[in-house]
Amino acid sequence: MHTQATGVVWALLVAFEVLRVALRGLLVVLVFHFVRAAWASVWRQPPREPAPPEAWPSVTVQLPLKNEYYVVERVIRAACALDYPAERLDIQVLDDSTDETRERAREVVERARAEGTRIEHIHRSAPRGFKAGALNNGLETARGEFLAMFDADCVPPPDFLRRVIPHFAAPEVGCVQVRWGFLNRHHSLLTRLQAIVLDGLFVVDQHARASSRLPLQFNGTNGVWRRKAIDEAGGWSADILAEDADLSFRAYLAGYRVLHVSDYAVPTEIPEDMAAFRAQQRRWALGSAQMLRTLGLRILTADVPVRAKLMMFMHLGRHAIDPLILLACITSPFTTLYDMPFLVDYGTFWNAGLVGLVLLSSLLFYGRAVTRGGSRPSEALLVPLILPLAMGMSLLYTLAFFRGIVERGGSFVRTPKAGSEGGKRRGPRYLAPRDPLVIAELLLAVAHAYFAFVAAQKGIYAYALFFGLTAGSFGWVGLATLGSRGVGSGTREGARAEG
Repeated sequence: MHTQATGVVWALLVAFEVLRVALRGLLVVLVFHFVRAAWASVWRQPPREPAPPEAWPSVTVQLPLKNEYYVVERVIRAACALDYPAERLDIQVLDDSTDETRERAREVVERARAEGTRIEHIHRSAPRGFKAGALNNGLETARGEFLAMFDADCVPPPDFLRRVIPHFAAPEVGCVQVRWGFLNRHHSLLTRLQAIVLDGLFVVDQHARASSRLPLQFNGTNGVWRRKAIDEAGGWSADILAEDADLSFRAYLAGYRVLHVSDYAVPTEIPEDMAAFRAQQRRWALGSAQMLRTLGLRILTADVPVRAKLMMFMHLGRHAIDPLILLACITSPFTTLYDMPFLVDYGTFWNAGLVGLVLLSSLLFYGRAVTRGGSRPSEALLVPLILPLAMGMSLLYTLAFFRGIVERGGSFVRTPKAGSEGGKRRGPRYLAPRDPLVIAELLLAVAHAYFAFVAAQKGIYAYALFFGLTAGSFGWVGLATLGSRGVGSGTREGARAEG
């Protein structure tokens, strides 16, 4: 019996060590990716703007929305103002709203139609399949050879189609994605950090992938699809909450590619409070894990370059690091302060060195994003705050990742958008769902504050600093979520953020 117990202990110790090594290995991969992408963004230029086609093709603009009272009029008017041959353009307002948004959208559409715009308001009384279902429903009557898509919080400039459509001259281009600008970038510290992270995605990461002809995703809005590519890839799937990335990778496996235009941006709104931000991030993390489960074997056996497979797996499994980060946060106090056994002591020097490399590479990556994205250079000073934000979100990311591995579909929780009227004009009040994980995050914050105090008393100052950082990270995310006030100033609670 004693031998058997000893064997179990050794097995647990080996498993624990494998996870510790995996975390360090993934951090090294992350450092390499940051450096490589930043380097590519310096030396590889965006695609040149091609000459306009001899004849402009037909385009259908799709505006999927649900309960977007404060932004619906703005996006419809922006779509109607697109500078494109009127006889080659039609607009679909794909409205699944259950509140006053429906009537507001209908009124705007009727006025636009009276002014001569080819536009229709398509309302599903019993919507199924969330955003993917709305887009598939619109495809049934869409007349365009190309489909431009904008979420309700976007404001496409008038020249959008004339800038994007010429890039489809090559038949293998299935989608053209432009980067996002941010209407509310300076609203708060949280929106500034989100903008820096998304600039890293659009200005650095996706530019590096596209310039290397590696697969990248359509980001759900501010892009144009070739209708043929959608059909040959199998259409939109409601079983995956990241329906945009799912279609992008299936289109790549079908022989198409997503072309990225990093020097042109569409103004877009980002979540303004922590509750809305975490609802968005949970959906994205869950959706990417669902794709890993459903597309993993197909990618592995596909006749595509090995580096393309690696890039797709890096994208789909990017949240696999979060359970390891969470494990390190939970176990480090016990291995450091309370003699919890482990096999290898990596030492403070090497652990701190690895964290330093992650910080330096993130400064290089996001610093490049700030300068190339046209932001104020001073915003680069905020880059170090991205790491504690990611650490504070690790519990949410971990649960979303494991849930996505085992679950199909799920509830599509939309992100409330304020537009220029949220909080100023009476109307529906949109609230992101309250998250019970906040309790666990605050408990982790309190526990690590205590561990930081104990470590400082023992003179282990490096770990006292780490535990204090961990406490601040979970405390920041948890308390900011509790303080979120949602969108709108109506006295009643209108349509919630469940879609």
